[in-house]
Amino acid sequence: MRFNFEDDYTTYQLHQFASRVTRKNKNNASLLPLTISAQYGLVDQISFFNKSVASSDLSNYYLLQNGEFAYNKSYSNDYPWGAIKRLDRYDKGCLSTLYICFKPNESLVDTDYLVHYFESPKWYKQVSDIAGEGARNHGLLNIAVRDFFLTKHKFPSLEEQGKVADLLNKIQERIEAQNKIIEDYLSLKKCIINELCNNVDEYTECFVSDISNIGRGRVISSKEINKQLNPKYPVYSSQTSNDGIMGYLDQYDFDGEYITWTTDGANAGTVYYRNGKFNCTNVCGTLKINEENDAFFVSKLLSCLTYSYVSRNLANPKLMNNTMAKIKLKLPPLNKQREFANIIRKIEQKMNYEKEMLRLLKTQKEYFLKNLFI
Repeated sequence: MRFNFEDDYTTYQLHQFASRVTRKNKNNASLLPLTISAQYGLVDQISFFNKSVASSDLSNYYLLQNGEFAYNKSYSNDYPWGAIKRLDRYDKGCLSTLYICFKPNESLVDTDYLVHYFESPKWYKQVSDIAGEGARNHGLLNIAVRDFFLTKHKFPSLEEQGKVADLLNKIQERIEAQNKIIEDYLSLKKCIINELCNNVDEYTECFVSDISNIGRGRVISSKEINKQLNPKYPVYSSQTSNDGIMGYLDQYDFDGEYITWTTDGANAGTVYYRNGKFNCTNVCGTLKINEENDAFFVSKLLSCLTYSYVSRNLANPKLMNNTMAKIKLKLPPLNKQREFANIIRKIEQKMNYEKEMLRLLKTQKEYFLKNLFI
């Protein structure tokens, strides 16, 4: 895909349109250690991860200026051949010398175009060719700097690059706006739950154990899931993607309205409302709420409270059944709970619509990234 089909593409080696940056962070000119985030690009380690893995003395690190690029040879599922990002969020920052840093020649390449080009998979083959078979070592790709700067890349004219960059910039701005819309709905939902619970004339204080039967799922292995003949009942696990579903079974262990929560791991304390026939693994707790209360409303109230009860001073964070049992709730009468639940459901319906819109926008961007570059 292109704007001008008569526009020719030119092949450049990377060193022909970019120069390597090797300036050192002398006298600790910057105290901002950077790392690469999948969503945000080059970011401050401390602000985004609440810790720094950099050395206390940063003077031997590279000093990167705003608008310059860095290649991180660490690979992951999202970045099978590493990641190349431009420094946009700060005036300057410092990077480990394991990164390969460079500055583009703006007379040959539009830097916004280059940002999107390196988000696409079009440059992967060039890197895979120089990495070679078995080149991965301790989480890093074994790529020589010289070979990296000899990789070949095809670009159209600056005018065409500008049009492509402008289109993709607008899509990215729309995606960021959509993320903000969803974040605002999440905040709205939490505020409404808080207001509804704290501004009622009548409520009852109780513990979770007073209004529910507390249980837990069972060990369900992937081997068991793979043996099913007619799998149709979901298996909920500790994961949060795909609504927590890890697979399906022929039979079910639970039927009706329940609240489940993740008991172990990074997602400990995540609460879900379930309704229907389903199964749970052993890292899911279950609550069967009594008939004097609305299970959906209680699930939303709990989702605002559980985070502070998770034991995080462990290698594996936990919110066990005995701790869940002792969480104190302020519950309005059942008719009010149902009224509030209806309000929250409407907000969540709107949120689900906005999340689907976000998914479609991201799909659109992925399509363009695969088809606007060669």
